[in-house]
Amino acid sequence: MKIYLINPRLPLSLWDFSLCRDLAGNAFPFPPLSLATLAGLTPGGHEVVICDENVRPVDVYKDADLVGITGYHIQKGQVFHLADAFRKRGITVAIGGPLVQRDNVDECLKHADAVFLGEAEYTWPVFIGELQAKRSKPVYHQEGFVAMSDSPAPRFDLLDQEAYSSAIIETSRGCPYSCEFCEIPIRLGKGSRTKSVEQVMGEIRDLSALGVDSIFIIDDNFFGNRKRAIDLLEEIERFMRSIDHRIYFSCQFTIDIAADDEVLALLHRANVRRVFIGIETPRQASLAMAKKNQNTLVDLQDAVRRIQSHAIIVWGAFIVGFDSDDKNVFDEQLAFIQAASIPVAMVGMLQALPGTPLYDRIKREGRFRDGETGGIRGAASSLVHTNIEPKNMTYEELAGGFRYLVRTLYRYDNFAERLLNAVALGKKAGIQGRARLTGKGVATILRLLRYYLVTADLGRARMFLRVVLRTLTQNPQQLHTVLMHLVVYKHLKLFYEEGTSYSTSTP
Repeated sequence: MKIYLINPRLPLSLWDFSLCRDLAGNAFPFPPLSLATLAGLTPGGHEVVICDENVRPVDVYKDADLVGITGYHIQKGQVFHLADAFRKRGITVAIGGPLVQRDNVDECLKHADAVFLGEAEYTWPVFIGELQAKRSKPVYHQEGFVAMSDSPAPRFDLLDQEAYSSAIIETSRGCPYSCEFCEIPIRLGKGSRTKSVEQVMGEIRDLSALGVDSIFIIDDNFFGNRKRAIDLLEEIERFMRSIDHRIYFSCQFTIDIAADDEVLALLHRANVRRVFIGIETPRQASLAMAKKNQNTLVDLQDAVRRIQSHAIIVWGAFIVGFDSDDKNVFDEQLAFIQAASIPVAMVGMLQALPGTPLYDRIKREGRFRDGETGGIRGAASSLVHTNIEPKNMTYEELAGGFRYLVRTLYRYDNFAERLLNAVALGKKAGIQGRARLTGKGVATILRLLRYYLVTADLGRARMFLRVVLRTLTQNPQQLHTVLMHLVVYKHLKLFYEEGTSYSTSTP
């Protein structure tokens, strides 16, 4: 069969970084790993093509026997639009991904011949065989969780790696923690299911052979299985030495890892240069209520600084709208983020996601506003939105405080201060390997110069000169990191300005 796998385009959102692609020179941040994995799961003898609509247009006239479409809720409209277009041509369409939930299977089946609930390692090959035998079913539901040893190496060769800012791999699924607002333990399990060190290193070597220079480890909690994570980092460290640290990594883990200096040093030696951490709030009462217990075990500001002292830049996730939050929380969040020198702070309003303990509690308490989640998971138009009725302030006060917080965070002076302090903390640790200036890097620098200096916005130009000149004179090893953050900053500033310009909906 000829199989066409599609990742539909995303609307403007916090995570698509579309407002800075003109500076980065890439079409999209990350490739669709799920589709590359599906391609790896497809039995031999089939022709598989992957199309990421965020990179190139979908060919609705493609010669195909089967079209598979993945997506998140934010992509639902485009998923259904594309599915309908192919079905009109008589092509079999399958829909899967996080978009498909128990409560919307019937809706998805209006646009597809088959839908996939849950992980696809076992169900996709079965579907392919049954489709060929002309006895496929409308619903393929993975009961329980798959063993990650059964997840094949993704078909990275089918992706246009040059179109993306970074390659992406998955080494584990699930998280041992049970934060009230998080769906990961429900969707992917409370334990940490891991690929073997050998599996992961095979994928890293494949990507290295394709010439990638950065890899994002997408695991929701890289240290969910601490021993396996350390074993893997030791192997990555050895491989990085063999290729002169040509590839750098980013990942996600919990803040309590900061208590272990040996692990932080190992992360640094493995060339992990950036980590995304759910910090959420400096308010202990909110952390306790949200059962974010791992964040109550450390001094959060000190923990961030300990991580950044190993030349690992911390990006943080923050939430406003917890039950203990009042009108003072916005200034508290701002003061903490500035003091902790977190250059990229992804701030959103608390959302009650279906299936989470928070969702059930808010329903019981009669504080559920509507069925749509928004915030940083949604499009820009739903940024100032929560489906929870706040407890200690009005909805308008929450929305107004959120607007104030994110706009103030991304003022030129505040961002510059956080970025410069963050890279200064890692000066002693230094950067692994030699700095390399490629033709692509030169083009990015020229675009940055044009954007920041050829402008009537003097504040923008002053901020750029301040950050770059201080880095060149005091910490030149970190210039690559600083320039990357100046690229990302454009998106963050413009997105939060645009997203907070939409009016707030009220019940």
